[in-house]
Amino acid sequence: MSDESLEDVKVEECNCPKGAPRWVVTFGDMMSLLLCFFVLLLSFSTTDIIKYKQLIGSMKDAFGLAAGDPDTTIPRGERLSMQFIELPRALSALVSVRAKSARLAKTSSDLEMESGADWLRLKVPGDALFDSGEFTVKPGAKPLLDQIGDLINEFDGRVIIEGHTDGNPPTTTRFPEGSYLGNYELGALRAVAVLGHLVRSKSVDVEKLVPITFGEVKPRETNEFMEGRAKNRRVEFEFRAGSKAQVSGVEGEIIKPE
Repeated sequence: MSDESLEDVKVEECNCPKGAPRWVVTFGDMMSLLLCFFVLLLSFSTTDIIKYKQLIGSMKDAFGLAAGDPDTTIPRGERLSMQFIELPRALSALVSVRAKSARLAKTSSDLEMESGADWLRLKVPGDALFDSGEFTVKPGAKPLLDQIGDLINEFDGRVIIEGHTDGNPPTTTRFPEGSYLGNYELGALRAVAVLGHLVRSKSVDVEKLVPITFGEVKPRETNEFMEGRAKNRRVEFEFRAGSKAQVSGVEGEIIKPE
């Protein structure tokens, strides 16, 4: 064919679109979605130790990697959470003391228990511990005080011993007639007498105990009747596991003998 005939041949121009074919884009999107799907499945799965070691062994042979066991260390955040909810020692001991005090209060007519979130109060009638106007512990009251001493020895915190009296002034020669400090002094002497018995009889740590007196200023009932005065004469033991003896807004529990 001559050169002239070649020039007469019309060359058809290609009308193909520029860039990659359309099916390549669709295929690439599908592969990306499949990859994300399998990564998601892998994240939900658990590590099989045997398969893990086999995989690492194969990688070691192929690439010279060192095989090792997967890290099973508990995350630091979980450890901090476990430590955060751990109860203080005094509060943990109070839980045990509260349970034993409840059983003791149900079996003894001379003991009443009242408790809250981080405090416990045991109330003993003064007539069960002392004769009228006296501050020497009666022999019959020592077994009950010994049981309370066992509870104090188990408790890891401060115990307040409160002496309370009725509204009538003491009539013994120990207290001057007409002295308004008579009931305060009687309450203080009774609290100290109980402290002395606990230390001598049950070897209670004296640093745990704080004897105080309220005299007649915190009565439970009116002093106009004999029954009310009998309830006002008492010794109370307050077990403190927190910064305060009582927590506002927390309902307490009172257990009386059946």
